[in-house]
Amino acid sequence: MRRYVLTFLYIGGSVSLLVLVLFFLGVFEPMTEWLKSKWTSQGIITTDDPLRMKWLECLIIIILSGSVAWCVIDVTNPSQKVLVIFCTALLVLGISPTLALHNVIFDPFSSLTAVALAAVAGFVFSGTEKGMRKRVLENLIGRRVSHRTFNHLLEANDPPNFSGVSHEVTVVTCRLFNHAEMQSKLKPADLVKMSNLFLRSVSTFLAGRGAYLDESGPELVRGYFGMLKPSETHAIEACRAALELRSRLRNLSHECETRWFQGLSYGVGISSGPMTIGVYGADEHYFFSGIGAETDYSRRLAHANGRYGSDLLIGPQTYHLVRDAFEVRPMEMFFDPETKLMTEIYQLLAPADSYSEAEREKRDLFWKGVIFLREEKYEEALDHLSRARSSGIDDRPLDFFISQAQAGLADAFGEGHEVTPGRHARLINLM
Repeated sequence: MRRYVLTFLYIGGSVSLLVLVLFFLGVFEPMTEWLKSKWTSQGIITTDDPLRMKWLECLIIIILSGSVAWCVIDVTNPSQKVLVIFCTALLVLGISPTLALHNVIFDPFSSLTAVALAAVAGFVFSGTEKGMRKRVLENLIGRRVSHRTFNHLLEANDPPNFSGVSHEVTVVTCRLFNHAEMQSKLKPADLVKMSNLFLRSVSTFLAGRGAYLDESGPELVRGYFGMLKPSETHAIEACRAALELRSRLRNLSHECETRWFQGLSYGVGISSGPMTIGVYGADEHYFFSGIGAETDYSRRLAHANGRYGSDLLIGPQTYHLVRDAFEVRPMEMFFDPETKLMTEIYQLLAPADSYSEAEREKRDLFWKGVIFLREEKYEEALDHLSRARSSGIDDRPLDFFISQAQAGLADAFGEGHEVTPGRHARLINLM
């Protein structure tokens, strides 16, 4: 809005001031007198002393000066700019004969001059960086961001850098796992409706939280935090949005079960790292995006949720950026083909300030149990993992690791390990 207010004040104010000076100097009076005699000779004006409302003419000059400049700058299509100018001029030309029928003289020449000068000034401003910024943003990012984010970029003092820049970004990828199941159980029209509901809900939510929507498809939505403008809190913003998205996806799954008797199986992956951001493509086939390993890593993290039964997984770099703000617990070591290293991934649980001490104790037991499991100390792992369970809460990642510990114990006993009565009794009790 600030951009349009300044446009109205600077361009509209300058044009209206100039035209009003000419108006009060009598520059338009000869043409107005000619028009008066024309209306009188044609019988349109029937009185010898028609009314003249100069205050109305001045008001229209001021309004048209700002309005035409506003429209010419705000409308990005050149043909639509011309249409706005033409319709405004046509409106001004129609006012004079209309008021003449009521024995009122109206000077259209000053108003037309204001329209012409404001249009020229608007076109000149549209050729500057700030004037063409809206058209550039519409062509490059369009509806991939929220209205609030778009306006923020439009109003910013410095233009966005689309030529190429590298900085830290957090990628959030949301994937559906059960598309094949839905395809076999739902009618094609219902599958399309259900997929579109998922895409619309996730895309709208992520964009509303400040993400740039890089990709949307029947099975995947991906958004970038900190992409349009470098941010020190991009990872925190992404994790906060992902936790809110969790509850929305649960509600969405319940809605799908109610409408189509088919729930959603999904996973969200969050990964942070450097990306090279710019406009890629050629001719008319160009797009604003980023290149970096985190895009694929986030996609694979989202897919890994299907293994553990979790819903939110974050990578190691994201963990280091948000570990003081959010509570997490470890999953397995994950192979990264880009770095050819094993890295640890984590399940995102909740904001740190909303986590109770009892929940932290359960989380610590889970953490120790996973460490014992990696060390192949299956009995200790099973002990800690079993005590990490909260009554009445479905915890599928915990169930996964308990089953891993049980399988490890079963293999150990099957390979001829000595089993004491006490140890065997404890195993039966834990299972």
